[in-house]
Amino acid sequence: MPVVRVTWFEGKEAKAKEAVAKEITESIVKNTGTDASYIYVIFEDVKPSDWAGAGKLYG
Repeated sequence: MPVVRVTWFEGKEAKAKEAVAKEITESIVKNTGTDASYIYVIFEDVKPSDWAGAGKLYG
């Protein structure tokens, strides 16, 4: 039961999430033979003000 977490800045549209989930699922099916019904993709939308890189907040 693969679970893939995608953490990114908030604001992505549902259409973009669907496309990403589809491609991730297809890749796992292709490379592992896992049945797609057992593959889960979880999106974590984070405010830029809650994310830092190189010691600095993005928001």
